[in-house]
Amino acid sequence: MTKASWIQLGIGAVVALGLITAVVWRAPSSPPVESRESASKPDSGASVAEEVDSEANSAPPLPDLQPPKSAIAAPLDEASLMMQLRHAAEGDRPRAIQLARDGAQRFPDSPSAPERTSILVHALASEGQASEARGTAEMMVNHYPDSSWVREIEQFTGAHRHRNLRLNADGGIESY
Repeated sequence: MTKASWIQLGIGAVVALGLITAVVWRAPSSPPVESRESASKPDSGASVAEEVDSEANSAPPLPDLQPPKSAIAAPLDEASLMMQLRHAAEGDRPRAIQLARDGAQRFPDSPSAPERTSILVHALASEGQASEARGTAEMMVNHYPDSSWVREIEQFTGAHRHRNLRLNADGGIESY
């Protein structure tokens, strides 16, 4: 066989496979069952379009594509959330914002909170949300005054903590 013959054979096989796939893909899962009444009933004058519409409306419903509730992931523990957050901070800033906010809501005063808030400030700033980034930075520098992450955020945003005020263990502001 020549090279051209092999190419034609290959093209023919691809076309045949495409046609078979199209037919199988569109074929109903079981052939329509025609009742004896509809087979013996004379043509009522319905147009082909009406028949097609009525057949489309009587098609079986599509399967539910939602995952079963048992397959839905449980909320991440903090260590897993922080690992995903650090990874998202490198390139998927909207995801980083989402994860940081989720973590702040679920683990507000954990040891990872200052780092999580720092990542949130950087992600907000890079997404063009400067005002929200600055507000978050102001909250951070006052809420976590002794964190090494605060010094980095102070340099990044210009937000500075109120040096004579801090939050006590009860969440109240006290002078020092």
